[in-house]
Amino acid sequence: MQKHWGTDLSMQRATRVVIPAFSRYLTSHTDITPIWPGPLSTTCMHIQRGDLTYTAVVSTEVAPLEILELLESISTLLYEYTGQVATELTIKENFVCVYQLLSEMIDSGRVVTTDTSVLRGLVPVPSLMGRVIENVSGFSTNTLANSTASHDAPWRARNIRHTSNQFFVDIVDRIDAIIDTTGTCVSYDILGDITCKSRLSGMPHLVMTLNRARELDDVAFHPCVVRRTWDAERMIAFVPPDGPFKLASYHMATQALSRSMPLRVLGEARCTENGMTVCVKVEPGETGSRSVENIRIRVPLDSRAYNIGVQCKSGTHMVTTSRRPQVEWTLDEIRPSDSAIRLVIQYSTRNAVQSDSTNAAFVTFEVPGYSVSSIKVDALRLLRESYK
Repeated sequence: MQKHWGTDLSMQRATRVVIPAFSRYLTSHTDITPIWPGPLSTTCMHIQRGDLTYTAVVSTEVAPLEILELLESISTLLYEYTGQVATELTIKENFVCVYQLLSEMIDSGRVVTTDTSVLRGLVPVPSLMGRVIENVSGFSTNTLANSTASHDAPWRARNIRHTSNQFFVDIVDRIDAIIDTTGTCVSYDILGDITCKSRLSGMPHLVMTLNRARELDDVAFHPCVVRRTWDAERMIAFVPPDGPFKLASYHMATQALSRSMPLRVLGEARCTENGMTVCVKVEPGETGSRSVENIRIRVPLDSRAYNIGVQCKSGTHMVTTSRRPQVEWTLDEIRPSDSAIRLVIQYSTRNAVQSDSTNAAFVTFEVPGYSVSSIKVDALRLLRESYK
């Protein structure tokens, strides 16, 4: 699927020259970079999510992070609209909806909005009956549902009514860290999101107080937040959109040397006569007696690797040889009382192995109910509405 913002000439160049050249680049190279200088003075920026590649072709100077963040927002939005990771089939089944979303998000090549609550008012979530009518008649059943939106709060429609008034808050912390071969933490950053789900009637005004609000920096808020209240009092005052939304994202600075990881991962690589042996050891860290779940460890290998063998007694592993060879190790759960678990990878190469051919492993995991930032909601006040 393609959506163009530009002249007819630039559209033809992108379709006939740039995209085919970029497709050949993806299939013929092993070390793929997110930004690729394309033909005809263009630049291709892309992300890979599932089986789909989201690509943006730009012909003018623009901040790369802005484009990559836009592609990430499109991927997230499609997930929220379809309820699953987008595939070629879901794109085809919801073609009209996806096309309308792209038209509302971007106007004349400039990003207008990526906020889900605003876009839900402009492009309703597709239903089965709506898709049947669109496929038979060729006309879209979507209407501009935000015609009843408040001018003061365009992200929220008027006269919203719920039989049960509820408001949920979820604080999710993410660790971005670099660990050396000895297990020492080299860099450590805490990133977080405050996500909410609102089922409140009328036009409520909420004020949220956090326990460590003054320690947060690089805070980005949803448009519903009154920024001057945060700047003056470090409280989050807002009129919430209806349904799920991300209220804020934040960064918390911390000292790397004083931090301990919820999961300890150590790696060792040894060169052999015709290849290399890589050993990865995983053991539980400090999680407050909670289990570590959904552990995924990705180990990129030498681009010339073949005859790859893997030994592990726990979890599952998958060897991928397309593009750059790699091994992905998946563990469902590690409990605090579990002992260390090892993964051993052996492979051969046709030429001499370089010492830095396998120089990093990428680890992701989840610890439900555990907070590394200790951020929590101290109070949540409701104003201008009264519920029974």
